[in-house]
Amino acid sequence: MQADNKTRNPNDLSVAFRNLAEHDIGTVQHILSNWSVLMSRTVMSNATRRAAIAAAVATALALSACGGGGSGNTVNEKPGVALFTNAGSAVTVTHGSVAEYSIGGGDQKFVSYSASSSDTKIATVTVEGTKLKITGVSAGEAIVTVTDSAGANVKITVKVPGDALGELTVNAPGEVTLTPGMSSQYRVTGGAGTYSVAVSNPNVIAAAAANGVVSITAANPGTATVLVFDAAGGSAKFDVTVAGAGFGVALYTTAPESIRMVGKTSSEFVVAGGTGPYVVTTSNSLVATGSVSGNKLTITAGSFGSAMLNLRDATGTLLVVTITVSGEVPVPLYSTAPANVTLNAGSTPTYQIEGGTAPYIASTSNADVAQASIVGGNQLQIKGISAGVADVIVFDRVGASFKVGATVGGGTGTVPLYSTAPDAITVAIGAEPTYKIAGGAAPYTVTSSNVAVATVTQTSNSFSVKGVAAGQATVSIRDANGTAVNIIVEVR
Repeated sequence: MQADNKTRNPNDLSVAFRNLAEHDIGTVQHILSNWSVLMSRTVMSNATRRAAIAAAVATALALSACGGGGSGNTVNEKPGVALFTNAGSAVTVTHGSVAEYSIGGGDQKFVSYSASSSDTKIATVTVEGTKLKITGVSAGEAIVTVTDSAGANVKITVKVPGDALGELTVNAPGEVTLTPGMSSQYRVTGGAGTYSVAVSNPNVIAAAAANGVVSITAANPGTATVLVFDAAGGSAKFDVTVAGAGFGVALYTTAPESIRMVGKTSSEFVVAGGTGPYVVTTSNSLVATGSVSGNKLTITAGSFGSAMLNLRDATGTLLVVTITVSGEVPVPLYSTAPANVTLNAGSTPTYQIEGGTAPYIASTSNADVAQASIVGGNQLQIKGISAGVADVIVFDRVGASFKVGATVGGGTGTVPLYSTAPDAITVAIGAEPTYKIAGGAAPYTVTSSNVAVATVTQTSNSFSVKGVAAGQATVSIRDANGTAVNIIVEVR
């Protein structure tokens, strides 16, 4: 085609551009890209040329604003298909949550989408390309209108529930018990929207909420309350106990209430229970000091004298330990008695007590066999009572101790085990005869083979048999050595 060099009205050029834009954007883009060629073939003054260029630029900008440049929200999602969303005509969005849907269709060539809400106090809406996002704000209904660049629209009814979702609940038991390092998860239901979590004691547990699940992790022994909130301010809670060494146990220490120490020496003890951390103070730092590291209590003796160490836990619970510092090395508690002694009934051997911290006390495991006492402040006296075995234990003032095993009559008894009951007895229903036990090695035990027929009641050296119902039973008497005497009981 030959170029036409006749002078043209620049307004006609602008109109031509617009007409072309309505039919073929490709042609317009081609013309704009080759504008210099067109201008070189058009005879016009400089002023006319500038006016024509301005008109062409304005036309290009207008085309770009309509989406011809393919940027911004301009999309081509199923062009030629009627505008649609996959949300349907009605949706439910919970308070505080965001629901996402897709937009498609619309004008054949250049499509951009927008959306609006009829009530932003109930639901808000945004469009990102072909994504439609609806956010529930508060209970109620709103209409979301989605519009394409050609003016077509679809409407979506959005319902934001209020109390219809039910009460906020957590499927945790009322009380949860964990140990340090353990984790547990619980489902959250009901309420409105997204959930958040708070903990009454972050030193005990850590907690987080995500995707309708509350996760807790135990840190240190103690108790805490987990509070779960929904977007509307509703709440639910459950209690957590983190068990561990010392938790739930009263404050204690292995240090005795009174300790005698030598100057410039140290002793270590355990402190536990109560609620850590622990603190120790002294009434006289020149005499004794204390320090705590974890569960270890260290007491250090200084110069001669006495001091009180005050041990407290985090709740203020107090334990007092009295320290007496001397210049002599303490002698361990001991006795001249052998570890095991044999004596006859009625004999009273005496042994010397040395070392430890006076005064001393003595006890026995079986006073029917052997008795123990302190004589003259530092002597142990053991008295044989009857054949058998017993343990005699001596304690000093700070809790140190030693044990002596006492066997009276050789442990087998000088007289065989017997009772005043014959080998077979007859007892009427409701009757309750009594018999003596002797010989053998005390202590004794008496049992019935059939308590539905006969029952037994025992004191240290006697027993009674009570007839319960007609029949036969065997009453067995045993001493400390296991020797047994059996008595046949017939109840009529």
